[in-house]
Amino acid sequence: MPRAAARPAPRPIADATFDRAAAVLRILAHPVRLRLLDRLLRGPVHVGRLAEQLDLPQAVVSQHLAQMRSYGIVESRREERRVYYHVINPHARHLLACIRRHGDGR
Repeated sequence: MPRAAARPAPRPIADATFDRAAAVLRILAHPVRLRLLDRLLRGPVHVGRLAEQLDLPQAVVSQHLAQMRSYGIVESRREERRVYYHVINPHARHLLACIRRHGDGR
């Protein structure tokens, strides 16, 4: 019986990639930011609505969103008096899917 061809070893990951990933993971390593990410992956939401949905003060939500924005995870747009946020990081959905799959400790 012929043996299956061995898969080539994955190429090494550059140190700069690890540094960028660690910075984003540090920002997302907070339950409030993960909850914000979960909500924003369903579509753009203004800060006041996010605060209501998460039962948090608007100032707290704004501070967390500002940190997420500074690391390129979310982006904001102003419509009159409201500021809407949406996710721009293409890997955010995959990260949250991984958390969902493994969140119960399995």
